[in-house]
Amino acid sequence: MFDSKKKQLFQVNKKASAPQNSFVQAGLKDSAETVSGNNALKYKTTGNPFVDQFGVLGQYKSPRPFADIANDCELLWAVDPEMAVKFTFYLRTITRKVQLFDGKSTTEPQKGAQLKHEAIMRMLWLNTKSHNTFMENLGLFISVGSWKDIITMLQYDLMYHGWDGRILNWDKMGKLISELLRNKNTCELIKKYLPQLRSNNKCTTVEAQADNMIAKWLCNLFFEFKTVGCTEEQLANIKMGNYKKYRKLKATGTAHEWQKLISRGQFDKIEFERIHGRALNQLVKGKFLENQKLKEKYTEFVKKPETKSIKFTGFVHELMEMCTKYNALSRMPVHEQETVNKQFATLIEKGGEKQQSKFIVVRDTSASMSAPCKGANTMNCYNVGKSLALYFSEFLTGEFQDTWIEFNESAEMHTWIGKTPCEKWFNDHSSYVGSTNFQSVVDLFCRLRRTIPEEDFPTGILCISDGEFNPSDLNETNVETAKKKLSFYFSKEYVDNFVIVLWNLQSNYYSSRGAGNKFETFGNVPNTFYFSGFDASIISFLTSKIKTPIELIQEVLDQEILNLVKIY
Repeated sequence: MFDSKKKQLFQVNKKASAPQNSFVQAGLKDSAETVSGNNALKYKTTGNPFVDQFGVLGQYKSPRPFADIANDCELLWAVDPEMAVKFTFYLRTITRKVQLFDGKSTTEPQKGAQLKHEAIMRMLWLNTKSHNTFMENLGLFISVGSWKDIITMLQYDLMYHGWDGRILNWDKMGKLISELLRNKNTCELIKKYLPQLRSNNKCTTVEAQADNMIAKWLCNLFFEFKTVGCTEEQLANIKMGNYKKYRKLKATGTAHEWQKLISRGQFDKIEFERIHGRALNQLVKGKFLENQKLKEKYTEFVKKPETKSIKFTGFVHELMEMCTKYNALSRMPVHEQETVNKQFATLIEKGGEKQQSKFIVVRDTSASMSAPCKGANTMNCYNVGKSLALYFSEFLTGEFQDTWIEFNESAEMHTWIGKTPCEKWFNDHSSYVGSTNFQSVVDLFCRLRRTIPEEDFPTGILCISDGEFNPSDLNETNVETAKKKLSFYFSKEYVDNFVIVLWNLQSNYYSSRGAGNKFETFGNVPNTFYFSGFDASIISFLTSKIKTPIELIQEVLDQEILNLVKIY
């Protein structure tokens, strides 16, 4: 049934996704028109679903209804099933060198959006769409994400369908878990994520109940459980014996020794270098160090010259959130400064080789950037944008490395001042105010061109914004107007090759007018690109050989680990 339907969807959408007739193209472009929160012309789609979804990844950080996720998955699958599965894997991939089950790692860091919930839900959709594709790629999916993902899938299955209505193949998934437990390269992490066994009376939430049911199911899976000829008393004793074996198995795991020490109150034995990055960041942010009298010990650890970087697997805005608690660098404790600076260095290292660039970063500091950024917890769009810009100032090298343009009602040039990320953060005194006049950036270029030679200009801009631009001067999109304005002051070659990168942050500042997909171009327009999400290292995909948005998507999905994906 699914095979027949899939073929029909593929044929219909293939024809509709890339029409060649100019009349149809013009009609689709006209139908896609919408406006920004400030009534500037935009488009609801670029005409390519992969470009669209890549360009609004920030929307996917917060959990979405499964129906919406399924609709997006169906759309991508209809266009290209293999790329659709690769895109799901890209959404889950944590930026790092990926270690496979055989102990081998990828040669280079693999980069992804790190959107756990969205990717897992897309995998659950894949299970219903193509079960064989789901099962044959499940181990690879765990490798790019977390060993806990398989437990999370089982938990979701129980939470939404109950034991009797399960839709996953628990027998096959159980065999995979058993294989991972026997594998020396994966066993410790599997032990770490095995759900705890508890008394049913203590499981008051559906999540806890699901975990407990999974734990009991795993007991039956891992340990011999014969019931033939057993009395009820013997059966109860066997169960209790297996539960004891299960707890002992989980306790032998070594992946989270520091958590065990905390639970035992043995704080003096904690080795900070063994704590994974996100957890360490949370301990430093909170009152744990002070309450457990570990502040001095941690400060000594983090200040050591040999501690040049500290593990961190989060996003740059999560790291810089520590700075937002203070209004001056002098008020930020030294151990927090050192944590931010050295975990920032880790993020840069994980991004791979730094990129030589002639782009200049542009930051939207209009009033709408004060709105909360979707998926960024307590951070607003302004601070998320500032964090991303700070990352780019270190990762993108070249003559504009520490330079950026601020724009709201007008545009101003700035440079980052300081040697460390924390120094640069506090030395930036910009704030959000006024409207979103994107054309002011273009006007700045044009004014400076009167006295500055063309070869001294950036070859493109990397604009971090919520995209709610003011209307352009020529009653067309801001990008279209920008290219026309530049053509009056710059050569045709310069304008034709000028790159506009729009890093879209998601907010609800304008309520319904500010929601949904919005783009500056329709069609595969050269040298205008859309990025989104929170992993800043993905900017490295935009190399000089990439000329169109579709080429960018192809480059993103042409990674070593993603090329192992197979369709069955």
